[in-house]
Amino acid sequence: MIDLHIHTTYSDGTATVKELLEKAEDLGLEVISITDYNTCKAYYEMEKFNVKEIYKGDIIVGCEFTTNFDNRLIEVLGYGFDYKKVNKYLIKKYSLLNNKKRFKSIYTEITERIRKLGLEYDLDIIKKAKKNKFFEIAVYEELIKHEKNRNILSEDIWDSYSDYYRKGITNPKSKIFINKASYYPSIKEIVKLIHENGGIAFLAHPYQYKFEDTEEFLDRIYNEVSLDGVECFYTTFSEEQTNYLLDFAKKRNLLISGGSDYHGANKENHNLDVGRGNLKISKDIINNYKIGKYYQ
Repeated sequence: MIDLHIHTTYSDGTATVKELLEKAEDLGLEVISITDYNTCKAYYEMEKFNVKEIYKGDIIVGCEFTTNFDNRLIEVLGYGFDYKKVNKYLIKKYSLLNNKKRFKSIYTEITERIRKLGLEYDLDIIKKAKKNKFFEIAVYEELIKHEKNRNILSEDIWDSYSDYYRKGITNPKSKIFINKASYYPSIKEIVKLIHENGGIAFLAHPYQYKFEDTEEFLDRIYNEVSLDGVECFYTTFSEEQTNYLLDFAKKRNLLISGGSDYHGANKENHNLDVGRGNLKISKDIINNYKIGKYYQ
């Protein structure tokens, strides 16, 4: 079995690189890919120790890139690229996204939006959360403390942070929408980056965006972007959704990928290898990848 979608403490996971490798070894995973958001730091860390002493399986270099397509915030999974060259781009491009000016802009827009909506919250808690680059999670956790907020904003966004983020913050039809996509590079730019550095590019978890027009969106992105594949196996996908994506990929001669989107304690029921318990991804899906594996 394999898992090609995993996060460590270098993005918003709770497991260190070594802890993750130990866990993958204990589970008997044959192939993994660490796909932290917009950084390849995990692979630099692995240069400092003998990976095979901890994990005997194969590792495919990976990263999950935050991108912009049609003002929608979506992710691309890149595999098998030259991580040193790609990381130089990431440091330059994505560090701009995390500088004080842009961070303050997003923070101000979110707090102003919830104020105008009349949502109840403790501003001191949100101010403390401002110090964290994933402060949206803390804002959500503060908002759901107050039952009044569900009545003020009766949209279907409150059941989980994923719903709040995908159906609310990044959904142009939501009253709480923030155009975060404008802060990120286009998907075409990222796919070009991956290809120029020897890798392959996949659209990450299409149904996880919770778009109302996912199937039409898939057709558009296939026609406009030179993606190599699509993530068909994913923790939250129903059997029907997985089958649709497998059929979509087969008809268009696209590669397929899959993973748990493991974040450790930061995401419930996204367990390494098995997702919610039944995610078993065969090694066969990587047979046609035509990329190298990570070796020290």
